[in-house]
Amino acid sequence: MRKYLITFDEVSLLARGMSMHIEQEKIEIYIRESEDIDIKPALGDALFIDIQDNPNKYDLLINGGVYEDKGGKHVMTGLKTALAYYSYARLVKNGDGNVTRYGFVNKEDEYSSRTDSKERVMAYNDAFSIADSYMKECVLYLKSHKNEYPLYKGEGGLKANRTVFRIIGD
Repeated sequence: MRKYLITFDEVSLLARGMSMHIEQEKIEIYIRESEDIDIKPALGDALFIDIQDNPNKYDLLINGGVYEDKGGKHVMTGLKTALAYYSYARLVKNGDGNVTRYGFVNKEDEYSSRTDSKERVMAYNDAFSIADSYMKECVLYLKSHKNEYPLYKGEGGLKANRTVFRIIGD
């Protein structure tokens, strides 16, 4: 079984609050996708694998904190928070949708209402932008401490590797 950098509960604690009725399996899918698509390419495979195997060795990078380099003191939020926001953004984008024999549907009942797709796209873009900012802090930290992290090769960098959604018409 794969060990993730964050837990189901940490997504809500580190990103934005969400319903406690969301299925754990759904969130874990978004955590896996976020690790594989957003975190691993920025860190490189070797460093990502070592972080998974030895998380205590990377406490500052994972949990964030204050560090110093030749430019002075800096605050880094950490990989866990970046990963929580990437996962949260995927949850917002996909909502409570499910693939059924009738196609992709959103669950509705008398206590819920469908959000406007424009609102959903705005929330998704906002959450991904925050995640990218936190991930950029981590990459800058790694670049300024290359001697301490020999597994970081700096090859991946930070890329906006997602689809941009535009609402046409209104």
